[in-house]
Amino acid sequence: MSSVHATSAPSSADKWISNHQPLVETGLLLILAALLLWKGILPGSKTLNTDFPNYYVVARLIREHCCLDRIYDWIWFQRIADHFGIGHQLVGFLGLTPFSALPIVPLSWLPVLEAKRLWIGCNVALLAASVQFLSRQTGLSPRRVWLIALCAVIPLRTSFLFGQMHILVLLLLVTAYVCHMRGWQISSGCCIALGAALKIYPILFCLYFVVKRRWKAFGAALLCSVLCLVLSYSITGPTATKLYFLQQLPRLLQGESLNPFSSLTSSSALFHRLFLYEPELNPHPLVSSPRIYAVLYPLWQAVLTSIVLFRLRTSFESDEREAFDWAMFLCLIMFLSSAPASYQFVILIAAAVPTISILLNRRRWSSLLTYLFLYFAACNIRAISLDRPTASIMTPLLYLTLWCGVALLVFYYTLLKPPDADTDPQRKSLFRMPVFKSAVLVLSFWFLGACSAWFHLKGMQVVGADRISPRDDAYLRIHPMNSDQGLWYVAMLGDGYHILRRDTTPSRLYLQTSSVASDQLAFTTDSSGENIWVEEVSGTGSRLIHLILGSPYITGCKIRDAENPVISAEGHSLAFLREDHGHGSVWITDLRDCATPDVNVSPVRMTSPSYDVRTLGTGPSGTFLMSAVYQGRERIFTVSQGTAPRSLTGYDDAATSPALSPDGTLLVMQKLVSERWQLVILNLSSGATKQLTYGDCNAYTPSWKDNHILLYATDCMRGMGMTALATLSVEQ
Repeated sequence: MSSVHATSAPSSADKWISNHQPLVETGLLLILAALLLWKGILPGSKTLNTDFPNYYVVARLIREHCCLDRIYDWIWFQRIADHFGIGHQLVGFLGLTPFSALPIVPLSWLPVLEAKRLWIGCNVALLAASVQFLSRQTGLSPRRVWLIALCAVIPLRTSFLFGQMHILVLLLLVTAYVCHMRGWQISSGCCIALGAALKIYPILFCLYFVVKRRWKAFGAALLCSVLCLVLSYSITGPTATKLYFLQQLPRLLQGESLNPFSSLTSSSALFHRLFLYEPELNPHPLVSSPRIYAVLYPLWQAVLTSIVLFRLRTSFESDEREAFDWAMFLCLIMFLSSAPASYQFVILIAAAVPTISILLNRRRWSSLLTYLFLYFAACNIRAISLDRPTASIMTPLLYLTLWCGVALLVFYYTLLKPPDADTDPQRKSLFRMPVFKSAVLVLSFWFLGACSAWFHLKGMQVVGADRISPRDDAYLRIHPMNSDQGLWYVAMLGDGYHILRRDTTPSRLYLQTSSVASDQLAFTTDSSGENIWVEEVSGTGSRLIHLILGSPYITGCKIRDAENPVISAEGHSLAFLREDHGHGSVWITDLRDCATPDVNVSPVRMTSPSYDVRTLGTGPSGTFLMSAVYQGRERIFTVSQGTAPRSLTGYDDAATSPALSPDGTLLVMQKLVSERWQLVILNLSSGATKQLTYGDCNAYTPSWKDNHILLYATDCMRGMGMTALATLSVEQ
C-alpha cells in the first residue's frame, strides 16, 4: 500500500504543476513587467539621465552640420549640451563610437526629452523583436522567453532609465545568432559588424567565426565593418573617427574610459584596485606595482579565453552543441569587457534563452536551477559598495558580479565535454590540441596582453611632477590658473561645473544672478585674482560675467555669445571666442569701456573665417596667443587689435593651448605626440624645444605658477580626460 502511495504522489504533483505552471509563469511575468515599467520605463520617460543626452548631442550636431572634431572634449561637449537646453545634466562622449549616434539622428529634430521618450518606445519594440526571434529559434513559448528576459531586472531598468543603446545591440546579436544557426553566414556577419559599430565588443565574434571556419560570416563582418567605418567617416568627419580609433579605443581597452577603479563588474577595475596607485582614486592599493598588474591581469584574461576556446567545437553544425558554444562565447566577451556597466548585461539574455531552452528539453533540472541562479545573480547583484580607501586580500570578494560571470563560464566548461575526436573527427575542439600547442596559445595571449599593459603603464608617473589634490570631490579638474588669491580651476562636481579657488580649502565662486543654475566652464583673472571674468553657460547660450572677488554681486559689464575669456597682460583688453557650428573666431574688447555701469561693450572680430580658433592665451605687450586650425593644421598664432594673425615666429609645428611664462622667455604648449597630448616648451630666444611629459596619457591646459613651475591637468592613471591637477618644475 505504501509503495502504491509513493508512486502515485509524484504523478499528482506533476499534474498539479502542469495545471498551474502557466498561471505561475504569467503571474511572475506580470510582476517583472510591472517592476520594469515602474522603475525603468516611466521614470526614464520623465527625466534626462545619462546616457541618452550624450547620443542626442552628437546626433544633433550631425544634423546641424557642425564640426565634430571636439566631441571627446569634456568641456566643449558640456557647453554644446547646455546650449541645446540639456540643463542640470553632466554629459560626455568618451568611449563611444561616432557611429553610435547615428540611430538617434532621426530623433534629433525633437526636443531632447521628447526624443528620449520616442527612443524608449523604440527600445520596447526592439526588446519585443528580440524575444520573438529567440522564441522562434529555440521553440520556447514567448511567455517563457519574456520571463527569462525580464529576469535581467537591473540591466533592463537602467537601459530604459538612461536611454542606452544596448537593447539595439541585443537585437543585432540575437539576429546574428538566428542567422548563424540557420546557416545564413553573410547576414550573421553583417549583424555582428553593425553591433560592433555601436559598441565595439561584438567584433570579437570574428574570432568565433575563425574557430568555426565560417569564412563567409568572417568576411561579411569585416566588409560590413569597413562600410560602417566609411559611413561614419563621411558623416561624422575624419577627425572624429581618427580620434576614436587612435586615442579613445586604446584607453578604453585598458579600462580607462572613466574612473578605472570604480566598476563593480570589471576585472580591469579589480586589478587596478589591487595593484595600481592613484593618490585620489586609489591611495591604498594592496601592492603598488604596475609590473604585477601587467603580469596578472593579462594572465587572467588568457586563462578565461583559453577555458572557452578549448571547449569550442571547430566545426559548425546547427545543433544544441552549437547553441551552447555561441552562448558560452557571448558570456566570455561580456566578462572580458574592460568596463561593463550594469545596462550592458542585457546582452546575457541572448545567451540565457538558448541555454535554458536546451536544459529544459533535456530535463536537466539541477543544471537548469544552477544556471538560472547564476544568470539572475550576474545581472542583478549590485549590493556591495567599493567606497573603501584601502584594498586588502578581501577586496576581490566584493566583485560579486564578476565572480558570477566566471561561474557561468565554468558552468559551460563543465557542461560541454570535449568531443571524442576518435569516434567523430568532425566534432573536434581546441581542447583536443596537443598540450604543447595549447600551452603556446595561452602563453601567446598572455605575452601580448602583458606587453600591451606594461608599455601602457610605464612612464605614467612624470618625473618632477607633483599632484595637487584639493578635497573638493571633483570628478575632473582642468584649466588651473595661479593668482595672489590662490589657485583657480574649473571642476566637474556632482551638480555641474564650477570655478573653484584653492587657498587653504577649496571654495566655490558664486554668481548672484537672476538666471537659473548654470555651468561655469571657463574663466580668466589678472595676477591679483580679484578681477574675474567667468563664462556662464545655459540654454540661452554662453555669456561672460565680470565680478570682483569679495563682492557678492557682479558688475554691470556682460558680454553675450562669448566663451573662453583671456585678459591681456596689462589688463586693458579682453579676448574671447565665439563659435558658429563648431567653428571658432577671436573677438577683442577694450575693458576700459566697462568703467561705466551697464555699458554695452562693442567687441571687434580679429580673425577671418579661414581660421578655426580653438584656444586663447595671453601674449606679450597687449597681444594674445591663439591656436587655430588653418590650412588643415592646428598651429599657434599671435593676434592683436588692428593686425592680422601672425604665425608664431620660429615654430611651425602643430600645437594648441599656448601659455607664456611671466618673464616672456618661454612658451609651453600641448603637442600631439604618438596620439597623446604632451607638454612641449619653446625657448623664444633660441628656438629650442623640449618635451616635458611622456607616457600613454595626456597633459592638458598648461599655465605658469611662476617662471620655473608649470601648472597643468593630467589624466595619467585616471579615466581619459578625467583630469587631476599637477605641477612640474621647468629648468631654464
